[in-house]
Amino acid sequence: MATIPRTEPVVAAPPGPSAERLPDFAGVDVGVLAARTEHPVLGEVATLLLRNWPSAEDAVAYYEDGPEIALH
Repeated sequence: MATIPRTEPVVAAPPGPSAERLPDFAGVDVGVLAARTEHPVLGEVATLLLRNWPSAEDAVAYYEDGPEIALH
């Protein structure tokens, strides 16, 4: 009787944070970016940022703004 090897899907490790540091975009003028970009998605994101960011003093980020991660 021939034995058929089992072929199970490879389970990848869950994604985690990268060790690579993110670039610092603190000096980017989002208003100028929104006005000058021709990229449709970047323009929409910049416009959304400006709508939700009334001033530098009021800029905050909430945990709920990030990607959803199920914590158990």
